[in-house]
Amino acid sequence: MGATKDKLTFEKDVSDGWCVLVPAGTWHNITNIGTEPMQVYTIYAPAHHSPGKVHATAAAAEADKDDEPATWSVQPKPVADKHG
Repeated sequence: MGATKDKLTFEKDVSDGWCVLVPAGTWHNITNIGTEPMQVYTIYAPAHHSPGKVHATAAAAEADKDDEPATWSVQPKPVADKHG
């Protein structure tokens, strides 16, 4: 994790049962360096997708033009992207 994509300053080996909390706006990359398949569960708040919407990849999520948060989901006010 880190402030920018090119400055990932925090690295930690984790194992089964760990929980990784990534602060909002933090660049991150979770990599499986083991031999067993890894399951990653992500929880984002507020919701950024339509209820029930599932994307197999980040690319599929980006390409989906019919994916808006539910009207009840309180969204933050837009701010300039600090990641460049």
